[in-house]
Amino acid sequence: MADDKSNLVQRRDRVVCPGVGKLSDLTAVSASGATIVDADGRSYIDFAGGIGVMNVGHCDPTVVEAIRAQAATLMHTCIHVATYEPYVALCERLVDLFPHGPSTRAMLVSSGAEAVENAIKI
Repeated sequence: MADDKSNLVQRRDRVVCPGVGKLSDLTAVSASGATIVDADGRSYIDFAGGIGVMNVGHCDPTVVEAIRAQAATLMHTCIHVATYEPYVALCERLVDLFPHGPSTRAMLVSSGAEAVENAIKI
């Protein structure tokens, strides 16, 4: 597996912009809960937590099943083009959790830059 690891790191170095940080040559081939397994079969605690999106851990069975079920019906569409149930349901939940009066609204975005841009527009 060391050759696979070395090859993956070399491929990354060849095609990923140098501005994207690289703290180590660790390669992740699988993960479960709070651990990542590398190409050599060694386990590591994921101290980055999937950059904050893994609050329930990697590959949590409940989350995996929810993703499977939704993906079998509708992966995603642009809310500007077509309204769809999961988007509206999540916005309703957020508005209920964080009420600020009758004009409370929610918006789902993909990045901090997109959030700031839309906050300025709003």
